[in-house]
Amino acid sequence: MKLKFLITSLTSCSGCISTLISSDIFPQFLERTNISYFPFISDEDKIEECDIALIEGCISMDSQIELLKDIRNNAKKVYALGTCAAFGGILSLSKKKKAGAISDIVQIDGIIPGCPPPLKLIGNCLIRLIENKKIELSEKNLCSTCPLRGNNNIPFEKQIYKLNPSGDEIATLDEISNCFLNNGILCLGPITREGCDHICIEYGIPCEGCLGPVSKDYTSNLINFLSLFNLSKDLRKYKGIFYRFSKPKIRW
Repeated sequence: MKLKFLITSLTSCSGCISTLISSDIFPQFLERTNISYFPFISDEDKIEECDIALIEGCISMDSQIELLKDIRNNAKKVYALGTCAAFGGILSLSKKKKAGAISDIVQIDGIIPGCPPPLKLIGNCLIRLIENKKIELSEKNLCSTCPLRGNNNIPFEKQIYKLNPSGDEIATLDEISNCFLNNGILCLGPITREGCDHICIEYGIPCEGCLGPVSKDYTSNLINFLSLFNLSKDLRKYKGIFYRFSKPKIRW
């Protein structure tokens, strides 16, 4: 018997659902499931009972709370699709807008992390959901498989002075061989879950942590990690680093 799915968005850029739709497995997903509600491809506007709900985007409006509760009441399982739904996302950096993870309001059964989730990861997760199996995420950090890992020995007295390389410093993987941390550039690979195929690093950009922590709370992991280094004054004052993927708890 085919499982019934509900797929929808809250506040988001729609990148996660766009990735889902463009994945190679999506046609198979449509064949092997019943879609009860999916505003992107269906005119159905009534939320009915379903087996699994995939929700993209963060909560940023009171009206979304009732929608989310309605979905939770009608879904046997609810999964956060992407970083915004799982942790609050980039809107958490706003000083004028509230933003929260969907787990701030309802209980969830798991996450499919990423900004957006990598195609391989989202494909594997969809297969497991179709087969009514629990999603399995890696328990290793990004550094464990990083192509820049090599024999780097990072001195913790090293000063970390910026978030990203400047334009003229960005280079592809073929042109660099040294860990970003060794170059004084903050990379959150040590506390971030692996599974993204190092897409950002392949293009010369350090990890920002969008797949979330391997275990425990991201904020505490981040504080412990940053305490190991000599951060520049600018980075010490930049509080935004704690909000984007730190699953902020919002009072509504």
